[in-house]
Amino acid sequence: MASKYTILAAQLRRLCTRMKREGKTKLPGEEEIAARTGNSRQTVRNALRVLEEEGLIRRIRGSGTYLADDRKDRNTQIAVLVSNADEYLYPQLIRDIRAVCLPAGLKTTVYSTGNMVMTEREILKTLLADKPAGILMESSKSALPSPNLDLLSGVERQGIPLVFLHAPLPVPADAPCIQDDNDGGARQLVRYLLNKGRRNIGGIFKSDDLEGTERYRGFISELIKNDCIVNEKAILWYDTEDSAKLPDKADHLPGHPDLTVLSGCDGIVCCNDEIAYRLIRSLLKVGVRIPDDVAVVSFDNSHYCFLSPVTITSLTHEKHQMGSIAARTLLNLIDEKSARSAHLTWTIRERASG
Repeated sequence: MASKYTILAAQLRRLCTRMKREGKTKLPGEEEIAARTGNSRQTVRNALRVLEEEGLIRRIRGSGTYLADDRKDRNTQIAVLVSNADEYLYPQLIRDIRAVCLPAGLKTTVYSTGNMVMTEREILKTLLADKPAGILMESSKSALPSPNLDLLSGVERQGIPLVFLHAPLPVPADAPCIQDDNDGGARQLVRYLLNKGRRNIGGIFKSDDLEGTERYRGFISELIKNDCIVNEKAILWYDTEDSAKLPDKADHLPGHPDLTVLSGCDGIVCCNDEIAYRLIRSLLKVGVRIPDDVAVVSFDNSHYCFLSPVTITSLTHEKHQMGSIAARTLLNLIDEKSARSAHLTWTIRERASG
């Protein structure tokens, strides 16, 4: 017959598993365990000693008994895949991720895909061999079908925790995604322009990323909802390759050197601040007054809002929100705690452009 402390140790192992699932770390005290289970304090001490020898718990004098941190036996690298680590939003995003990961004993390695699916594919092959502790991934050309689901299936089979940034993919099916409320943000910008008396509203969106297509959906849906005339010729599109071909990124719009298609617009929604900055510079050069002739609004509330010759009205999140939430979500997965997707809401910052 098994001894009392052996039976109790088995009960406490199940308790440890349940605590991990619920995100708890500190076990009840010896006296409480004894009262709950009907065992003596000595039996409790013997059972806890077994779990400590197994590496399941650690006891801190004067503090109590805690679940052991088993990350010391794992790869401590977090892989962060982004389109371009040097683009204006990403340095702060990466700093926010590192600010959460470093105190947890995890280091970050950043990979730039250039928003190219084959570059992403080679990176994923490397990660399957290296088996990092976790992956934060912004998928390439997220508005298009991904050719890399086979490698993501491998990530899932190996049990590598993964959190998507900005846009989800169907594999792993249960991977959380931290993304902007793109549809809602675009609707908010359209309502803002309508409230300012603007009625002929155009837009500029990115075609190969899900953020761009979601922002377009919210934009056009809100115009239709408010019985506005939709001028589809004044809705411009560009993609990653268009941006790469620009001779002067400050003074040209990707894919659209001729701005006459926007004539007649009294408001324009831009998919991000960089596009708004380029648009404002281009319009001013041809004598368009902002916001007298046309109001320009956008997403991200970045430094471009202040570099612009007319400061830009733009949507913003709480400071550090995207990177911090994504990193904490990944840590929860690594620790086998519950983790869920999140849509981040926007707040408007009104400035001179609108």
